[in-house]
Amino acid sequence: MASITVRCVIVSACISSLVGCVDTASRSSRRLPDQSYEEQEPLNKAALMPWEIWSPFQDLTGQKLTNKELLLGDELFQVGRRRAALDAYLKAKAEPLSPREAESAALRVASQYLALEQADKALSTVSGYFRKRGLSESQVELPFSLVLAFAYGYKGDIDQSLAWFSRAQLQSLGKGFGADIARRGSQALLRTVESASFEHMAVKWKADQFINEQVGRERLRRASAGYDGTADAPAGPFWAVYGDTTSASGSLPVGPHPGAEPVVGVILSLSDKFGSLGRDTRQGFELAIAADPQQPPIKVEVRDVGADTIAASAAVRDLAAGPGASVIVGPLLTEAAVSAAGTAREIGVPLVSFSKSEAFKTGEGVFRLGATTSSQIESLINVAYGDYKLTRYAIVYPESASGTEFLHAMRAKLGRLNLSLVLELSYPAGDEASMLRAAQQLEASSAQAFLIPDSIDASARLLSSLSSAARRSMRPLGTALWDNPIKIAHSQAVFEGALFVTPFFPQSTRTVVQQFVQSYRGKYNSAPNFLAAQGFDVGTLVRSALRDAQRSGKGFADELANLPPYDGVTGAIASDPATGIRRVFNVVEVTADTFLEKIPGGEPRAFDGTVAYRGNQRLNPESNEPIQDPLDTVDSGY
Repeated sequence: MASITVRCVIVSACISSLVGCVDTASRSSRRLPDQSYEEQEPLNKAALMPWEIWSPFQDLTGQKLTNKELLLGDELFQVGRRRAALDAYLKAKAEPLSPREAESAALRVASQYLALEQADKALSTVSGYFRKRGLSESQVELPFSLVLAFAYGYKGDIDQSLAWFSRAQLQSLGKGFGADIARRGSQALLRTVESASFEHMAVKWKADQFINEQVGRERLRRASAGYDGTADAPAGPFWAVYGDTTSASGSLPVGPHPGAEPVVGVILSLSDKFGSLGRDTRQGFELAIAADPQQPPIKVEVRDVGADTIAASAAVRDLAAGPGASVIVGPLLTEAAVSAAGTAREIGVPLVSFSKSEAFKTGEGVFRLGATTSSQIESLINVAYGDYKLTRYAIVYPESASGTEFLHAMRAKLGRLNLSLVLELSYPAGDEASMLRAAQQLEASSAQAFLIPDSIDASARLLSSLSSAARRSMRPLGTALWDNPIKIAHSQAVFEGALFVTPFFPQSTRTVVQQFVQSYRGKYNSAPNFLAAQGFDVGTLVRSALRDAQRSGKGFADELANLPPYDGVTGAIASDPATGIRRVFNVVEVTADTFLEKIPGGEPRAFDGTVAYRGNQRLNPESNEPIQDPLDTVDSGY
C-alpha cells in the first residue's frame, strides 16, 4: 500500500497543478497563428516521438476522425511537418468538436508542442483540456500520461515525470508498448539525474516497485566498469537516447452511410492559379450529375485543395469519413492526384483521377481519365492507318520528357500494327536551326506521315521549312497541343492535310456534343471547354456506376470497371476490369478552308501489305463491307 500511496500523492498533486494552470495554449489558438512558414527541412517520416502512440486519422477509441483540420494536421504530421501540423491542430481545437475529437485535438496540440521542445505549452494544453472537461486523475488515459511524463522530464521535474511514467506502466498492466515506453522513458530520464542527488531520489521512490526497479537498473549501469558520468548528459532532450518508436496505425472501413443518398466527393483547385480549371471541371461534372432528373438524387461534396498534395490526401479522408463518399473524383494535377490515390487505396474508397501521366498507378479502385500520351497516339494512328492506310511514319520531337514519352508511345503502337517508323529525329526545344535540319532529313525520308509532339507555333515553323511538294506527299500529325482551330487557322496553308487529336471538338456534328454545348451555355452562359467536357463525361460515368451499384448491391469500383462503352463528349470511353478506363479521342483533319472531325474505330488489324480499303472508309477484312459504328450503350442523360 505504501508504494501506491506515494505515487498517487504525486500524481494527484500534478493533476491539481495542471487544472490550476492558465490555459495559454487555448487562448493563443484563438488567433490561429500560422507557424508553417518557420518549417525547416521535414523530419524523417519514421522519427516519431516515444509518446506518439495515437493512430493518425483516428480518435483514442479507434473511430475515424471527421474534422478536416485534424485530418490535414495528421497528413502533415506523417511527413514530419510538425509546425504546419500544429497550426492545423490549433485551428481544429478552436472549432466546435465532439468530445472525442476535442480530446484528439488536445492530445495532438500537446504532442507537437512537446516535440518542438515547448514543454510549458504542452502542459498548459493538457491543463486546459482537463479543466474545461472537468476530468479527474482517474480519467487520464495512457497517451496523456506519456505526454505528461516526457514534458515534466524535459522541464527537469524528475518526481513528476517518474510519477507519470509509473502511472503509464500501471495503465498498460505492465505489458505491451505502453509499458515498454514507460520503462525505456524512465530509464532515459534517470540517466540525467546527477550523482550527488541520485541516491536521495532513489530513497524517495523505493516504495514504488516499477520505479525502484528502474532505479536499480540505473544504479547497476553506473557501477559497471568504464562508466563515465560525463557522457550521460544528452545533446538534446533526455528522450534523444530513447530512439525512434512507431505509433499504432490503421484505418476503418469507409464508404456510404446506410440508407443515405449517395455522395460523390470532388477534389479540385478552385481558388489558386488553377482555379479557373477547377471551376470549369466542376461545372461540367455537376451538369452531368443533374442531367437525368428521373434518377435518385446524388449529393456532390466539393473540396478546394489547390495544388497541395497533403491537402488532397486529407480531403480524401475528410470526404470518406465525414459525408461517407461512395467515390472521389479528382484532383486535376498529377502530383496531388498521386497523393490522393495513395490515400484512397489505403482507406478503401474508389477514386477517379484526371491525371494525364502515364506513370500514374491505376488499379485497386483507382481509375484515370486524363488524356494520356498513349491514348493520343492510339487515336491518331487508328485514323492515319485505319482510314488513310498510311504505313510508314516518322517522328520529329523536342528533346524533353514529353517528347521522349511520345516517341516511346509511338514505337509501341506502330510495333503492334507492324507499321514502320522510318525516321526518328529530335531537336533542342526552340532551336530553329535544328528544326530546319530536321525538316531537310524528313523530306529525304520515305515517311507518309510524321508526328510533331510540340506546340502550334513550333510546329508551324518546322512545317514552313518543308517544301510544298513534301507537304503534299506527307501528312503531318499533331497531339492535343494542336487542339486550337482558331490559332491553326492563322497558318492554315502549312497545316493543310494535318491530323491532330481533339479531346473536345465543340463544332462536332455528334448529337451528344451539340446537346452538351447547348445545355452548358444555357446553365452557365458561356461556352464549354475541354475541362468542362471532361468533367461532364466523368459525371456521366459516375452517375451510371452509382445507379448500377444501387441496383446490384455491388461496390462502385466493380460497377465502373464493368460499364458498357460510352460515346462521350470527349470521345469513346471503355471500361475494362483488367486495364481500367481506355480512352480514344476524336481526330480533326485540317482542310484548305475548314476542319473535319474524324471518329477513330477500334484498333485496326495489323498491317500485312494486302489490306483493302475504299476511299476513306474502313472495311471489314472478312466481308469487305464498311465497318459500322457500334451503338451507344451508356446514356448521356440527354
